[in-house]
Amino acid sequence: MRHKYMPAIALLVCIGVALLGAPAAAQQPSLGQVISKIEFHYNSLATLQTQFEQKVSYMGQRPRIERGTVYVRRPQKMRWEYSQPEGKLLVGDGELLHMYNPMTNQVRRIDLSQSGDLRALLSFLLGRLRMERQFRNLRLEPSGGRHVLVGEGRPGRDPYGRVEFTYDPQTYTLLHIKVMGHDETVTEFTFEKERVNATLDLSLFTFRAPAGAEVLDESSPSREGQ
Repeated sequence: MRHKYMPAIALLVCIGVALLGAPAAAQQPSLGQVISKIEFHYNSLATLQTQFEQKVSYMGQRPRIERGTVYVRRPQKMRWEYSQPEGKLLVGDGELLHMYNPMTNQVRRIDLSQSGDLRALLSFLLGRLRMERQFRNLRLEPSGGRHVLVGEGRPGRDPYGRVEFTYDPQTYTLLHIKVMGHDETVTEFTFEKERVNATLDLSLFTFRAPAGAEVLDESSPSREGQ
């Protein structure tokens, strides 16, 4: 004869099994785990190559969209090679940024440490990413199915108030970065087709001004003549 409590016991067993399995299946990484995994991904790289789209919006005006490929090499070397607009180039050799504009045929040369250029902000991808030092009030803000890590700029030091990092929850690569400037400018970077630890020739990170280009040296006086 079947015991009258057997169905209830069986139900409780099923619920217990389900509850025991639920945390492993549904548990989400903590803020600290997300930060650690993103940092580990980028800090462990020797080189990185990825396609990018850069969109800049200001006060409801039509956004400016540029595209190209960015190359980074530890320590502290990067190259932003634009296909749109064709010929635009930024090269950072670890100390100086060289920014070439084909429209004006001018080169701006500036100390990396003194640049407010947001591509210089992205130099943290070169293997020195310390998010809790570089951004304030880090937090997770999932949005529309996206996984987003949000941080704030340091008052009096950074030209932006808020930064949103959209990341892949499987690989912890950064897919999209949105930067809100204090001047109400919104700059967005979208990355795709990432290649890690590919062989990159050192010549990529040596800047040579095009013939006839005007060089505007905005680096520190001690570097003049170098």
